[in-house]
Amino acid sequence: MDVRKLDLNFDRGSFPQGAQHAPLKIAFLGTRHPHVMYRFAILEKLRGFECAGFYEENGEIAAGLAERLPQLIRFSTPSALLDTNPDIVMIHALDPDVPRWARFAIDHPASFKGLFLEKPGAARPQDFYNLAHEIQQKRPHLAVELGYELHYSESLRFARKVIRDGVLGDITTARFHGGCPSGAGMDLWQSIPEDLGGIMQTAGCHTLENVLDLFGAPDRVVSSIRKLPARPPHPVVGWIPDIFTGTVETGEFGVGTLLYEDVCSGILEYPDKTIVLDLTAWEPTEWCNEWAIDIYGTNGSLHAIPDFPVATLYLRTERGEFVAGETKMATEHPHGISNIPRCYREQLETLGSRVREVKLPPDGCCDLRMNVDIFKTIEAFYKSAATRQWEDV
Repeated sequence: MDVRKLDLNFDRGSFPQGAQHAPLKIAFLGTRHPHVMYRFAILEKLRGFECAGFYEENGEIAAGLAERLPQLIRFSTPSALLDTNPDIVMIHALDPDVPRWARFAIDHPASFKGLFLEKPGAARPQDFYNLAHEIQQKRPHLAVELGYELHYSESLRFARKVIRDGVLGDITTARFHGGCPSGAGMDLWQSIPEDLGGIMQTAGCHTLENVLDLFGAPDRVVSSIRKLPARPPHPVVGWIPDIFTGTVETGEFGVGTLLYEDVCSGILEYPDKTIVLDLTAWEPTEWCNEWAIDIYGTNGSLHAIPDFPVATLYLRTERGEFVAGETKMATEHPHGISNIPRCYREQLETLGSRVREVKLPPDGCCDLRMNVDIFKTIEAFYKSAATRQWEDV
């Protein structure tokens, strides 16, 4: 889904609270991931932020970005960029390079207070564990946010409230489905040779963020991660060839031709519940439209999709503010309209609030601790698939 093609006409004056704050300066250190273009588009519509400039080590990408966004200042060295003393450093490098640039930033004397890392944050789990430790040792008060923008979906906000208020009674099981549209598994960002794997790591991390946000980390997991037999090519739903072109809806690819896995499934075991997760690189619809969340409790069930945002709650008896029977979540836009730009916006606003040391919202954020737990679960999934045994998280 190309955010730049969606409605970005949200209220520009909602952040920061009060006019007395100077804008927060953001430095973009690395611009290889396509989501950087989405965040540039969102920032153009937001008050409370300004761009200090960018540095990109790939000369062709840097030149293309400077040409397309002439309002951005291109810096010739990463040190020169950070010498501008930004408030926030945002890193949109490829997975193997995210820790390298994060280490460069935290070792630079600039006194920035916010660090944004595009998810999953590293090519290998241990590299992220080491990075998290270094950040905590060198900059313990740094506000760190990972690029899980779907945390801020209307549907996830609704689900958090339902779970937090105990509306469903005793929850015994849940199912989470994720993946990517047919064709998107061929994107560079889903098929990096240095990565641990494919969609389980690069797209499944989004789904795991939803799971761990609602229920915490599991005790152990068992999984199957498979590359399927090759099939003839079929028309794609969409894929992204580079950061400038955006989503392309032409071309043909076949199941079984990806660098990594086509499908993944697993069981996450908790002391009081069991959660099932499944992913495919070949969804027949747009990004996120079928990333289903189904949660079952003794008093009811919740069925939600992150985007296009929708959630339906069924209750046997009234609980809190929710009546017995069916409740459909109210949404900002009519049902069937994406609200992904709002997710990107709220993520930036939350990071901005943390930098300004404003109290966190009750829905929390996607911080270092969360991503360590996500990577531990991802690592357990791949180990279990290799050993065909349960793996502790």
